Amino acid sequence: MLTITEFSPDLAALLPESDHLLRGANLVVREEVYQVTLEGSRGLAGGCRADSDIDLTLLVDAAQLPAAEPERARALRSILRTTLDQWRSPVDLDIAAVFDKGGCCGLRCFGERVWNDALIRGRGVDCFGIYKIQRGFDGYVESGVRLAQVYPILTIWRREAGGAPGVRIE
Repeated sequence: MLTITEFSPDLAALLPESDHLLRGANLVVREEVYQVTLEGSRGLAGGCRADSDIDLTLLVDAAQLPAAEPERARALRSILRTTLDQWRSPVDLDIAAVFDKGGCCGLRCFGERVWNDALIRGRGVDCFGIYKIQRGFDGYVESGVRLAQVYPILTIWRREAGGAPGVRIE
């Protein structure tokens, strides 16, 4: 497990309240996670209410996941449970584990702050795997995932897949 204590400088500069919240929340990820992004109303979209949750996406190195089901689903659930079980904040956490299905963009789309149709090249719908645990739902989001609706995205932490922990965001 990795406890994230070092975030992108953009987080503090652009979203000081979310930065403060995340620094006190005990954000822990498993070794399979190589990037964390912030979306939604506590992110660059803005407009959060006092009771708004915080939306994070954990990008998971697909090479570290089992290739077959149900083992893959169990691994993704365990990755999310690790983060949820360690979360210490009065603000609820809404997280998803995302992984490259293969042949996708390598999840480069999650490194873009705003929608970039040239990068996506017409994909952007169901081109990656997503697993969620939220309010009674536990499983894959099977269809209808429209990436354009997730933007704006702010990468708050990243390391090279399989590499040492730390923020390496240009």
